[in-house]
Amino acid sequence: MKSRAVAGDVDHGTEFLHELQDIDWRRYGQSGRSRKELLQMRLRLEKEQGADNPLKAGRGGWYDIDFALMYLRLKGAGIFYKVLNTPARIDVVEKMGHLERADAEFLRDAATFYRAVDHGLRVATGSAEGSLPNSQSQLENLTELVCRWTPAHLHDQPLDIELAQIRNRTREYFDRIFGS
Repeated sequence: MKSRAVAGDVDHGTEFLHELQDIDWRRYGQSGRSRKELLQMRLRLEKEQGADNPLKAGRGGWYDIDFALMYLRLKGAGIFYKVLNTPARIDVVEKMGHLERADAEFLRDAATFYRAVDHGLRVATGSAEGSLPNSQSQLENLTELVCRWTPAHLHDQPLDIELAQIRNRTREYFDRIFGS
């Protein structure tokens, strides 16, 4: 799903990856298997890793967005992503007509917010624990960084409240896509 040609004949490698993605689409996208299998895989990750890394693997975390985009790619006739960054993948799925504009805008905002929190955690705490810091000074530093790296409408509220709302909306979207 995320392979790219990086050495040798890049055009030939990219053509080969297109062929593999066509096989994926026929095997999983066309048959509808991907929905069930991706849902099971996502829920297993949530169960196994969610407590340790709630921002990525927890309910409404980053993986909800990633798995929804994987499913929409498979559902959408094997769309080949030439780029791997999430906002660009959202743009592709939206342009293909598999994502409503409001959902695409929310997912871009959520992805930007999650990345800002993830990178900010690394800077403010020295690690990417996957949850907000307990230290008030680290939380203030993290909040300042997230405010610098995200659009103004994503930090109208305290960081923990904004994060909780984004996680809830992300899971609502995920549930809508996967029917869970």
